[in-house]
Amino acid sequence: MIHKRKKFVCIGAVHTDYILQFKTKHFNNRTNPVKKTQYMGGVAYNIAEKLSFLDLKTKLISLNLQQTNIDKISKNKITFKALSREIYDRSYTSVLNKKGEMILGLADMDNYERPLTIKNIVNKKNNRIIFDLNLSLKTIKSLVSKYSSLNTICVCGTSVYKVYKIKKLLHKINILILNKQESLNLSNKKNIKDALKFIITKNKNLTAVITNGKNFVKAYHNKNTYICKPPKTKINNENKAGDVMSAFFYYYFFQKLNFSTVLSKSITAGTLHVSGFISTKTNYLKKIDKLSENIKVRIKKNVR
Repeated sequence: MIHKRKKFVCIGAVHTDYILQFKTKHFNNRTNPVKKTQYMGGVAYNIAEKLSFLDLKTKLISLNLQQTNIDKISKNKITFKALSREIYDRSYTSVLNKKGEMILGLADMDNYERPLTIKNIVNKKNNRIIFDLNLSLKTIKSLVSKYSSLNTICVCGTSVYKVYKIKKLLHKINILILNKQESLNLSNKKNIKDALKFIITKNKNLTAVITNGKNFVKAYHNKNTYICKPPKTKINNENKAGDVMSAFFYYYFFQKLNFSTVLSKSITAGTLHVSGFISTKTNYLKKIDKLSENIKVRIKKNVR
């Protein structure tokens, strides 16, 4: 069980997500019919929303929001704290093909890079602090440096254009979750194997997870490497899948389960999201338990 006194604190992006999905096979340089949906998003918010869904005490920290959005967050049993007085525009638009596969992501995120005067935002020690990388390099460096000694620092790669922000902070991070391209950009390597080696040389005590879509997931934990393949599924919507996988990874990891179990269950959660599965917490966890039993995790021990 997760210790009740320990809190998850998610720091980063909260904004409106717009999803444009083609209704038919699309044609370049032509008008195409789409279905448009919108909802609250941002990596930090997506992770916080899922942690709260799992009944974990969760705090969310970002730029200020309209009161209606703060109220929505509160209804999800998430405590919100604003880093700014002003409310700045920011949004994300995802373009999906008819199958629900992402074609393009369009990020209007410049306002997250604004300089911020950060006061004390986490009052206690022993928090699990989860960063996305949307805030400025200066802000992220300041917060990670300030809180790393007494808290567990978790980072989600967020974007190939933003992952550079942690290159000199790897020694202060406890858990790092990246996709393939983020790992290559961070390490300046040409494959996941070498990227993982680069990360390990910077911090051998770090737990690292690198996803490669439907192909495989590779991880490093406690001097061992792990590799497994996500279960096959029919794609409904790939948007947010990485955030969902990350949230469930933290959920299972801090229960101190066997690491192979943590990995198989969390990638199953991401796959369920892609398939469009929606249910209560109890049914969701039961579905994960059942499907993850079929995932084989290969372990290579004592990696140096």
